Amino acid sequence: MTSRQNYTDKDTFFVFSCESIKIEVLHYPTIKIISNYPPILFIHGLTNSAWAWDNFCRWFSNQGHDSFEDMDKVPKHQKKINDITIDVSAVTDAIIARTGDKPILVG
Repeated sequence: MTSRQNYTDKDTFFVFSCESIKIEVLHYPTIKIISNYPPILFIHGLTNSAWAWDNFCRWFSNQGHDSFEDMDKVPKHQKKINDITIDVSAVTDAIIARTGDKPILVG
């Protein structure tokens, strides 16, 4: 399997969840030209932000995984668990649409 040079570029897309909540999603594309690894969605917790996953996303993209992290503007501690579940489901559906694979959830 060949690979491109290591890089840390990322792109951004948006997903709309319940009540038209706009969720920013950061995508760290895999550096591998051919990869059979599933994508990974990193979900930040109640007290931190997506930046907590940056190094992990870069590392896994270098290993062949498309890596994603959510950048929800509404702090999770201000949401009900059902709303968080709906948000994660919406982001997961968007990742499946982009990659064709179900992501591994980490968080």
